[in-house]
Amino acid sequence: MRVAFLADIHGNLPAFEAALAHLKTQSPDAVFLAGDQINRCPWNNEVMDLVDDLGWPAIQGNHELVVGVINTSDNWWPFTERHRFPILWWTQEHLRCEHLAAIRTLPESMHIRFDGAPPIFLVHGVPGNPHVGFYPAMTDDAARDALAAVTEPVVICGHTHRPIDRQVDEWRIINAGAVGLPYNGDARAQYVLLDLEKLVDGPQWRPTFCQVEYDHSVIPIAYAESGLHEAGAPMSRLTLRTLMTGDPW
Repeated sequence: MRVAFLADIHGNLPAFEAALAHLKTQSPDAVFLAGDQINRCPWNNEVMDLVDDLGWPAIQGNHELVVGVINTSDNWWPFTERHRFPILWWTQEHLRCEHLAAIRTLPESMHIRFDGAPPIFLVHGVPGNPHVGFYPAMTDDAARDALAAVTEPVVICGHTHRPIDRQVDEWRIINAGAVGLPYNGDARAQYVLLDLEKLVDGPQWRPTFCQVEYDHSVIPIAYAESGLHEAGAPMSRLTLRTLMTGDPW
């Protein structure tokens, strides 16, 4: 059995399309989306159109959570201050109504079970808080505290935009990396495959981290033509630099 997890697409259509093309060559039995499908790139509607067509199970990231409440009475400080989060506000105002409705209904996490395989807990950040994630430098104690209520031995996450494969006590933490906006110095689209292996001490998931080249030259053009570059002010310039380099500007 082979299962794929894609996280942090962030509205980056060319990166998503490249990951999908590569994924077809890998023949996964199931694919899951680990949140932050939208925001920071100008192709949010196009990405959500693809997500709808594919029909893969998806969870909510912090960007779906915030975009879903902007311009509603449920919004909270500091996201009520448009000048501090211009890209989030731009995304909310350009995302079509059906996609806004869809991101508001996404679950915060997912329990995934396949016959004969270790159970998986899928979450965007840490359980109960999509704004905080599992970082490579996170201490074991902090990870234990975050995972105290998780019963599954395998935890798949996103949010930090950095691939991770780490064992903490009984939990194996696997960060899928970012499809659309990596922070690990590698600007390629990144995702993870899990293959089920039958070992002497029982079945285990073996991760393979995938990196896929795509054409970055279209990104600055789309930023300018969509109006996102101007609307996002300095944040757009920093995000664009991150997209082009893979460094977390």
